[in-house]
This record gives sequence, C-alpha cells and structure tokens, in this order.
Amino acid sequence: MDGFSLNVFAIEFIGLMMVALCLIVLALPSGRRPSKRARYE
Repeated sequence: MDGFSLNVFAIEFIGLMMVALCLIVLALPSGRRPSKRARYE
C-alpha cells in the first residue's frame, strides 16, 4: 500500500509540475526570444 500511494503522489506531483511549467512558459514575455512570428517593432 505504501508503494502504491507513493507512486500516486509522485504522478500527481509530476502533473502539477507540468502544469506549472506550461503556465511559466505562457507567462514568459515573448520579447526575450525574438521569433519570426513576434516582430511587432
């Protein structure tokens, strides 16, 4: 039971980390890395 609960907690933690990474990537300003799409100047 301990191993199973530990695996579930690890999977949930990894899922939350992935969501946090997605939010961070979306929150980062696109001006830092100039791409072909972001040419507003």
